[in-house]
Amino acid sequence: ARELDAVVFDKTGTLTEGRFGVTDVVSLDGHNETEVLGLAAALESRSEHPIAAGIVRAAAERGARHPAPTDFTAIPGKGARGVVEGVEVKVVSPGFLREQGLSATDPRIARLAEQGKTVVYVLADGQVVGAIALADIIRAESRDALKRLKKMGIQAMMLTGDSRAVAHWVASELELDDYFAEVLPDQKAAKIREVK
Repeated sequence: ARELDAVVFDKTGTLTEGRFGVTDVVSLDGHNETEVLGLAAALESRSEHPIAAGIVRAAAERGARHPAPTDFTAIPGKGARGVVEGVEVKVVSPGFLREQGLSATDPRIARLAEQGKTVVYVLADGQVVGAIALADIIRAESRDALKRLKKMGIQAMMLTGDSRAVAHWVASELELDDYFAEVLPDQKAAKIREVK
């Protein structure tokens, strides 16, 4: 191992936790981030979807209030709706917004989508009040391990089957020396030989 000059890591479950977590909350229409997260978590507390679990966990961590919703219904493949303290709340996909002729043009949201993050929109009484971005959470210990490798003069790289946008975001967050995205499992050994 003393002759190592590069280490190539897998992404999911190695550099990241392999579970969805909230990375960003964008508030619109006069609502603050905590309110947006609280509304979404109230609704998502009734769902078992990984995105829903990530939103509820983030609300709990950030102390966002999320009372139980009434009249909860799933919108198949597009999100969910329910009533939270008299307000009709929806947490929906970008596709649902387009179908309803609604828009939330904000450069912050566009940037999150470009990073390959999953973006959901929060509506209150038909108005878009915010957006929540989720991604695979980067492990805290990854940052420390990579810093230590760099101090030793060892290059750190990542090899993943994920999209280029997702890989680029993780690589820039961790200041990796290089990354290889959209590599299929049966191509990984060949990629390692190429790096060698």
